[in-house]
Amino acid sequence: MSKKKQPVGVAIDDVTIKGVDGLQLSINDEVIGTVMPLENGSFEAQIGSDRPVKVKTQDEAVEYLIQAYNLHH
Repeated sequence: MSKKKQPVGVAIDDVTIKGVDGLQLSINDEVIGTVMPLENGSFEAQIGSDRPVKVKTQDEAVEYLIQAYNLHH
């Protein structure tokens, strides 16, 4: 039997880390990672204390964080 699909509450909040404005992604009130802009126009997605992953767009960074969360939960 398959599990019922349940809606998941995803929240994207503005944060400032080390003087840089970015985003903090939370799922069900659990912070899963941050998205920070880089000087060259790309973005960095970071989950906890893991090494940051560089992506081209902010949307790609958010998708990466959600995929990583789904993979480990």
